Amino acid sequence: MPHVVVIDPVEAIDALLAELHRQKAAGVRRVSVSDESLQALKVLAGTASPAPARATTAGQTVPSAVAAQPVAARPRPIVVAAPVPKVTVPMVDLRPLPGPRALTLPAGTQAERLAWVHGQISQCPVTLEHLKAPQKPVLGVGAAEAKILFVGEAPTLEEVEAGRAFVGPAGELLRKIVAATGLSEKDIYVTSLMGWRPEPPTAYGKRPPNASEVAFNLPYLRAQIEAIQPQVIVALGAQAFEALIQAKRTITQERGRWHEFEGRPLMPTFHPNYLLHNSSLTAKRTVWEDFLLVMEKVGLVPTEKQRGFFLAPPRPVTSDDEDVDA
Repeated sequence: MPHVVVIDPVEAIDALLAELHRQKAAGVRRVSVSDESLQALKVLAGTASPAPARATTAGQTVPSAVAAQPVAARPRPIVVAAPVPKVTVPMVDLRPLPGPRALTLPAGTQAERLAWVHGQISQCPVTLEHLKAPQKPVLGVGAAEAKILFVGEAPTLEEVEAGRAFVGPAGELLRKIVAATGLSEKDIYVTSLMGWRPEPPTAYGKRPPNASEVAFNLPYLRAQIEAIQPQVIVALGAQAFEALIQAKRTITQERGRWHEFEGRPLMPTFHPNYLLHNSSLTAKRTVWEDFLLVMEKVGLVPTEKQRGFFLAPPRPVTSDDEDVDA
C-alpha cells in the first residue's frame, strides 16, 4: 500500500511563516518563490484547486509526461498525497487605530510607577478590543529595579493567553543565557513590543506589527523604561530594534554595536527564537558576544571561562602542520 501523506494546511502555513520570520530576523529581505510553490500555497490557503491530473492508474495520480510512457518504464510513485481540503479563510477586520496616548508617570517608587503602567496597559480599551477570551494584555515581567530591560517582538499566542511576556521556549532560553552571565532575575525585566498579538491577515499564521500598531504601543514601552530606569536596554530581534530607533535596520549588521534610546545604551541582538531555529555554534557565539558587551556595560567583568563560551575547540596539530612549521 502506498504511503499517504496528510497535509495540515494550518501547520504548513504556520511552518512557512515561522521560517520566513526567522530569515527576516537573520537579515534576509528577499526570497525567491517559484510558480509551482505559489500554486501550492494557494491550494493550502484554499484559494486555488490542485492542478488536474491527466491520467491515473490504480487510484494514483500520474503526470501526463509519465502517462505517455509504457507502464513498465514509468517510475514508481513514492508518495501519494490525498487532495488538500479547501479551507475557508475569514479575513480579519483591521480597524484604524487611534493615535498613541500621552502617558505621564505619577510620583512614587520604581515599583509603584511600574505597577501604574501595568494598570494602564491592562485597562487600555484598544488593547482589550484586540483580545479574545481567555487572552489577556501582555505585561512585562521582572524586577522594577532591573539593570537590564529586554524588549522582545510582538507577543505570541502563548504569551497573550498567559498575559506575560517571554513565556514558552524563547523565554526559557533567554533566562538560561542570562544565568550564564551571572546575572539573576532581580537584575532583569523582560517585556514585549505590544500588549496584544497582531491579528494575521488570515485565520492562520503570524505577522509583524504594522507602523500604526507600533506607534500606539510605544508609549507603554517608553513608560516601562522610564519607570524602571535600566542601565541598558537590549532589543531582541529586528521588530524591537526598529521600533525603538524608529528606522528600518538590518539586525545582522547592527547587532554587536551600541546604539541609544532616549539617552540609554541600546544593544540589538538576535531574538532567542533565532537560536531555537539555528542552534549552530556560530549562531550561539554571535549572540553570546553581544551579551558579553552588555555584561561589561553594567559593570560585570566576564571571566576567562565566560569569554570562551561557544568558541570552536582548537584544531589538533597534525603532522602536516608540523611540516609547514618546519
